[in-house]
Amino acid sequence: MHNITETKRHIKLIGFLAVGGVTIAVLADLFSGWSNNPNAMNTALSLSLDNIKGLFIYKPRWTYVLGNYLAIFFLPFHIVGSYLVYLALKPAGKKIAMIYFFSAVYFSVLGTGYHGTYAFVGDIIQSGNEVLMDKMLDYWVYWGAILIIGYSILSIYLFILIFLRKSIFPKWIAILSPISIMVVTTLVTLVLPDTMIGVKSFLTVTGLNLPLAVFYFVTTKYLLLEENVEIKFP
Repeated sequence: MHNITETKRHIKLIGFLAVGGVTIAVLADLFSGWSNNPNAMNTALSLSLDNIKGLFIYKPRWTYVLGNYLAIFFLPFHIVGSYLVYLALKPAGKKIAMIYFFSAVYFSVLGTGYHGTYAFVGDIIQSGNEVLMDKMLDYWVYWGAILIIGYSILSIYLFILIFLRKSIFPKWIAILSPISIMVVTTLVTLVLPDTMIGVKSFLTVTGLNLPLAVFYFVTTKYLLLEENVEIKFP
C-alpha cells in the first residue's frame, strides 16, 4: 500500500507540473498572438509572416516580450507531460511508447525555439525594416509549418495507439486526443461568424498547447486510477 500511495503522489506531482506548466504556455500563446484590435486578430489566423504584420504592428511590445519569456520557460514542461503519456502507453508496448516520447520531446524543443522567435519577429515588424522582414521569411514560416506538420503526425500516431492498442486509456479517450481536439476547434473556427473573431482567434493561437494541456490532465486522471503503474523509465 505504501508503494502505491507513493506512486500516486509522484503521478500527482508530475501531472501538476505538466498541466500547470503547459497552461502557462497557453498564456504565452495569448500574450504573443492576441490583440485588442479585431481587424488585427484576423491576421493571427495565419503562419505567413506577411499576414501577421497586421497583428504585431499594433501590439504593445511588452505583450509579446512577456509571451516570449513565458514560452521559453514553460513550453519545456511538455516534456513532463510527454512522460506521463509514455507511462500511459507502456502497456501497449515499451518500444512504441518510447517512439511517442522521444518524438514528443523533439517537437517540444522545436516548439520552444520557434515561439522564442516571436519577440524578435515583433521587434523586426515594428522597426519597419523590410529587408530583415524578407530575410525572416527564409526560415520562420517553414519552421512553423514543419512544427505543425510534425505535431499533427505525432498526434495521429497517439490517436491510433489509443484506439487500436491496449494502453491504460479506454478507447473512447481517442476523441479527447490532441488531434481530435484540433479537428473540432478547426471546424468551429470555420463555422463561427466573423463577428466572433475573438473566439476564433483564441482557438487558433492556442491550438497546439491547449489540446495537450487537456490531454495531460486526462492522462494524469487515468494514471491515478491504475494500481500497477511503474513510473520508472523505460
